[in-house]
Amino acid sequence: MMSSLSSRIEVTRNGSRSVLTACRSVAPLKLLNPAAQGDYCAVVLSSYGGGMVEGDATTLCVRCGEGASLYLGTQAFTKVYKSPNGIPCKQIISGEVKAGGLAVILPDPVVPYSRSIFQQEQTWHLGPDACLVLADGHTAGRMAFGEHFAYTSYRSDITIHTAERPILIERYYSEPGALSPTHTGAFGAYNVVFNIFIAGNSVSFTSLVKSLSQTLTPLLKPSQDSLLLSFASPRPDLFVIRSLAQNVECLLPLYTALRDAIAHPNVLGADPLARKY
Repeated sequence: MMSSLSSRIEVTRNGSRSVLTACRSVAPLKLLNPAAQGDYCAVVLSSYGGGMVEGDATTLCVRCGEGASLYLGTQAFTKVYKSPNGIPCKQIISGEVKAGGLAVILPDPVVPYSRSIFQQEQTWHLGPDACLVLADGHTAGRMAFGEHFAYTSYRSDITIHTAERPILIERYYSEPGALSPTHTGAFGAYNVVFNIFIAGNSVSFTSLVKSLSQTLTPLLKPSQDSLLLSFASPRPDLFVIRSLAQNVECLLPLYTALRDAIAHPNVLGADPLARKY
């Protein structure tokens, strides 16, 4: 029987450090709190079953307090197993970054298996001078096993709000059986989609945009056929990076630029992915 409780993360600033002051894991989600390499708080999402099986529904509430810094990542790729009865796997994340807070959400891409159904909804609210870095993406499936866009459907809805208005409404839906993702105008020859949304109005936001604009510009060359990249600021408090890659390894230049930008003293002050990679 599925629990009605939500998993919960709350991070508070204590002196110069950010600490985990509330944490609740509800199966199948498991929350880990490894030692951080800096003054931020690190939380890693894991799973008791190695992935999401048909009917799994996880709900996570994230609260990053005033002046606190949070890194939220995943232990590995999120695997979504097949749904033979047509029941989707669902993930709902509700987040709040309070005044002066910084939340860096960098999960690995989702790997949707053949005949899987995945639905994700993320809603974030930002306070004054807060900053949110949010990555979202998925692969074509288990390509090493011959699965190439063999999932049934994949949906990801992301909304980011400030106190005044929503600044990002991202609606993504892929149903290979209705429209092949390999068509021109969709994935084409690429097998991974990975987007990064940076929102806010703070020193961290300015530092990230400046650093990433400089380091990503050389990657826009047409000769980079293994990685198709674009970035833009559609509004003053939003910076969007979109990428398509032939495989996850081809995302390395983007990951490198992102890690360097996040490690700046005006952001997290350390690279949270150093131990992982």
